[in-house]
Amino acid sequence: MAQQDARWAVVVGAGIGGLAVAVRLAVAGHRVIVVEQAEGPGGKVREAWLGPYRFDLGPSLFTLPELVMEVDGLARAASARAREVPPFQYRRIDRAAEYFWEDGTRFTAWADSERRDAEVRRAFGVDPAAFNAQLAWSKRTFELTRPVFLAQSLHEAATYRGAPMRRLVRGMLGLPLTGTLHRRNAQRLAHPHLCQLFDRYATYNGSDPYRAPAMLLAIPHLEHGLGTFLPEGGIGAIARHLHALGTALGVDYRFSTPAARILHSSGRITGVQCADGTELRAPVVVSNADIHPTYRALLPDLPAPEHILSAERSTSGLILYLGVRKRFPELHLHNLFFSRDYAEEFRRIDSDGDPGDDPTVYVNVTSVEAPEDAPPDGMNLFVMVNVRAGALTDAADVARVRKAAIARLSRALGTDLEAHIEVEDVLTPDLIQSRTSSWQGALYGASSNTVSAAFLRHRNRHTGLRGLYVVGGSVHPGGGIPLCLMGAGIVADLVEKHHAPA
Repeated sequence: MAQQDARWAVVVGAGIGGLAVAVRLAVAGHRVIVVEQAEGPGGKVREAWLGPYRFDLGPSLFTLPELVMEVDGLARAASARAREVPPFQYRRIDRAAEYFWEDGTRFTAWADSERRDAEVRRAFGVDPAAFNAQLAWSKRTFELTRPVFLAQSLHEAATYRGAPMRRLVRGMLGLPLTGTLHRRNAQRLAHPHLCQLFDRYATYNGSDPYRAPAMLLAIPHLEHGLGTFLPEGGIGAIARHLHALGTALGVDYRFSTPAARILHSSGRITGVQCADGTELRAPVVVSNADIHPTYRALLPDLPAPEHILSAERSTSGLILYLGVRKRFPELHLHNLFFSRDYAEEFRRIDSDGDPGDDPTVYVNVTSVEAPEDAPPDGMNLFVMVNVRAGALTDAADVARVRKAAIARLSRALGTDLEAHIEVEDVLTPDLIQSRTSSWQGALYGASSNTVSAAFLRHRNRHTGLRGLYVVGGSVHPGGGIPLCLMGAGIVADLVEKHHAPA
């Protein structure tokens, strides 16, 4: 592109947000180039085989599949070639998760409400009324806040003049507006295990339930109300499908091509310079890179929003990929092994960087639903412990937290898990940063540990530099596959409003 063409747009980064926004821009008539430093699409959404075991390397939970299908529908309506792309297939799982406590309590969060009610009575010896009331409150909170806080920019005046905002204002008195998530859960859920179960949802965006606002109560509805799903072919199938749609629409993907600079002149975007010196001229650039390297590396000559860049990061994780030659019938797709003292666990993470000897351990096992992901006599265990972003820089600390996680699982499973590990790999915060450019290895960008956190995420349209947009987990509306897909819709709408191709 020797000359700038109003139809061109460059997307920096092929994570879920970048892939989805590239499809949307192509549907709208833009000629799109995606530059990505990695060898293929996906960002954090990647997969790998360790011997005969397949692992999703990043996100493991899939909710709101209609967000993928919305992008799919737009592409198929716009292009005959896109209609030839194989359909995106997924299925609903019969339970949200399996929960384990140190006192031997086990709880299966069935998708079927009658079955779940019976399980609440069996596991906790309580009437399920309080549990269901909390879920109803979660549903109301989600349905009122999603159209304003997740589906639109919080930084555009039109958001506050629309019908969704008026509905939110009318229903505001019924929302958990004050206090922390833990405080609200403790007030309404007398059983400590049920309180811990609902507190856990703060970790879905890397936050601390003892500091995060009660409005995060909206999150449980995603699993218990709308359901959990599994794509055919694993989580990586989402990235592969979006990439296939983009290819059918003519999106030009350039992998192993790092961006070096976002170019601009006189307050306007002019394109992207790649690390090999190639200049891609375009009036629209969408950065799907973490907001830190977007400013520090790609826009070093632009004043940075230091109050946003210095905001507290979300948690990171120590992730173990374990191929084990043993089957555990008590495990399902999603499994939670809770610590004895949840408050102390988060205090330790905040002060010391990791939970110490009493971690909560999350285990994802796709081979339960997809037997081809492991040998018949084995399982693929994705094991994660929450740690502070930037923590575990010392090999001894990694070994210590790994030992605590293996010990916790061994106690719950009644076996020495270490003896059954056939293959293993590990992901630490510094490796997450080096592989995905996520600042300090934070999994969800900024934390949501304050009421103002949502407003401290970077806006999707840069008002000081015309033509610059940002998408992905480190900006509004937040991290995780659903929010990145929603962010892609927000950005595409903003580009259409301000930079519709001629």
